[in-house]
Amino acid sequence: MSVDNGSAKYRTAAAVVEHALRQAAAVAVPGMSIAAICRYADSLVEAACGSVFRKEEGIERGVAFPTTVSVNRIIQNCSPGPDEDYILREGDVAKIDVGAHIDGHIAAAAHTTVATDSPSVAVAGRRADAICAAYYASEVAVRMIRPGQSARNMVKALGLVASGFGCTVAADTFTSQIDRFVVGGRNTFANRFNPNVPVPDLTFEAGEVYTVDCTLSTGSGVARESTHSPALYQRDVNQQYSLKLRTSRALFTEVCRQHSVFPFLMRDVVGANQSLKAGVSECVRAQLLVPFAVTMDKEPGDTFVAQFKATVLCHHTGPVRLTRALPMSAAQSAVTIPPESEIGQILALDCEQATLPELP
Repeated sequence: MSVDNGSAKYRTAAAVVEHALRQAAAVAVPGMSIAAICRYADSLVEAACGSVFRKEEGIERGVAFPTTVSVNRIIQNCSPGPDEDYILREGDVAKIDVGAHIDGHIAAAAHTTVATDSPSVAVAGRRADAICAAYYASEVAVRMIRPGQSARNMVKALGLVASGFGCTVAADTFTSQIDRFVVGGRNTFANRFNPNVPVPDLTFEAGEVYTVDCTLSTGSGVARESTHSPALYQRDVNQQYSLKLRTSRALFTEVCRQHSVFPFLMRDVVGANQSLKAGVSECVRAQLLVPFAVTMDKEPGDTFVAQFKATVLCHHTGPVRLTRALPMSAAQSAVTIPPESEIGQILALDCEQATLPELP
């Protein structure tokens, strides 16, 4: 397998993500704070990234996307501070999303787990439908990252999986080409079919690397902003603007000093200097900073959203999964996928798992 000269760094970043995701999932139990899980996973990423390629001094490494834990009908981007923290309860469906990079070579993965004191007891009902639908959608999508396959066929297949489980593909979730220091490359498309927005006419090519984010909901899948304030932001390095407020200039200077192109947690930038918060609004209005809204399924009630994400290389021989999938939580849906069906045939296709290095 060869992506380019950074192949080893992609695989190492994938090993870091697997390590952090596995440990974070293990502590996602009733009584645990989701803010604590986010901090824990990010600390694991930083520590692991700092232990590899130590001879290459000065290279950037660490968190590529701050860890988020989005619970039940929350779709994505939830990394709360102390004021908005949530304590997991029995039966909560928790989506944990982790990203790491080594010298700009990015790997990201997400896993859904159920907070429970009885992990051997399989969940059923709509929780199970959401988890199984998202899991099989991810397995289908990964197998479709092969030369000559198209984005349109993938979106169609994801819709078939979702409808089979009585679910929907969540809005604002994407398959994104990644490159060095680039989270969303030129070939990025929404996984949810929208008749008003045509799926791009693109085919996958050997050598490309993608993150495939399969997030499915038992509700409408239509996203709306939750009551959580955005915690994640990213610089738009293509924008320039002369900020008027002194606090805005101070904040943006601090952002540029601490972060390059990757998303970050605003509370980490502000730190003890809470006055810098006053500069966020102007930086956002000037489009120097882009907030990541914490979204939720607009359908109220017992709506559950599940997510599985993988980083995949489109190799000339077929898909090569860089991030290793964790075992699916015990979930027992009444829905089965017939082997002879279109989805069953895609699931039968080969998918190679990249060999990941041992971390120090």
